[in-house]
Amino acid sequence: MTAILDDIRRLDAAHARGEMSTVELAAAKAKLMDSIPDITPDTTEPAPPPTQATEPRGTLGPMLMFCTIILIVCAGVALLLTGDLLLSATLAITVLAAFTVMLFRQLDG
Repeated sequence: MTAILDDIRRLDAAHARGEMSTVELAAAKAKLMDSIPDITPDTTEPAPPPTQATEPRGTLGPMLMFCTIILIVCAGVALLLTGDLLLSATLAITVLAAFTVMLFRQLDG
């Protein structure tokens, strides 16, 4: 691999000195890249099974939607009852933090 990098550097230096045009440089690099053999995956060993049991993620979407609805309702009710935007935003952020903790606990199992 180091030899290929040395060849690329040598070609770039020759181009910088004006010894080869941009078209010649591109052709030389393409020829160099074509000379590299492709890596084929080793199919003799099967892939190991996943070691971590994964929980189905189908419940996360509805849970996020539920949290969003609760957040909007809490902020709206607090705004209607108090008329204070700062208080309703504080309540909404607190409820969002509580539901975020709940979601992370659910994801951890």
